[in-house]
Amino acid sequence: LHYRITIGGKAEDRVSDKAVARTDLPAAGRNPVAVRNTGEGLLYLRLVRTGTPMPGSGTAAAHGMGMDVEYRLMDGTPLDPARISQGTDFMAVVRVTHPGTGERYENIALTQVFPSGWEIRNMRMEGSDSGPAGFTYQDIRDDRVMTYFDLRPLRPKTLRILLNAAYTGRYFLPGAHAEAMYDNTINARSHGGWVEVVRPGSEMARSE
Repeated sequence: LHYRITIGGKAEDRVSDKAVARTDLPAAGRNPVAVRNTGEGLLYLRLVRTGTPMPGSGTAAAHGMGMDVEYRLMDGTPLDPARISQGTDFMAVVRVTHPGTGERYENIALTQVFPSGWEIRNMRMEGSDSGPAGFTYQDIRDDRVMTYFDLRPLRPKTLRILLNAAYTGRYFLPGAHAEAMYDNTINARSHGGWVEVVRPGSEMARSE
């Protein structure tokens, strides 16, 4: 990689023999950033922002792909995530669809961030994972799961994440977000909302 990066008017030429180079940008103030490819090969640029979503944010949207998110108990019974009994095992089911026009989408990145009152059940750690199913790669962290896959026309992709309602309290659930890594015009996100984990014995709200 050969490129020149300019941050806040200060330019710097950089060279890397790796396939990926990362630069941390200042989060505060107005600092215009420009990147110029000074090499002969193609250079792909991606901006990644992380943070805590504002409560109430998370309006659903779809551009070039569709996405539906639902929650179910382990036996498949529909579950309303707004109110779940502590200790309940359940799953988030995400269905991503291609509109059917054009070629297949490559390198779709699906990010699911979960409330701190829910624990992600990492089947690899539990020793019951049978291997990748329907995706290229999956990164499971403490509070989120990032899944990467290709999406063919009229071939929906359904992905399941196992969860446990571990800690009582009221939390904000951000919406899931899917996007084509190299085409920012193709993306979809689900709505977010408040959820609650209640003590065992309290009434658990389920969808009809």
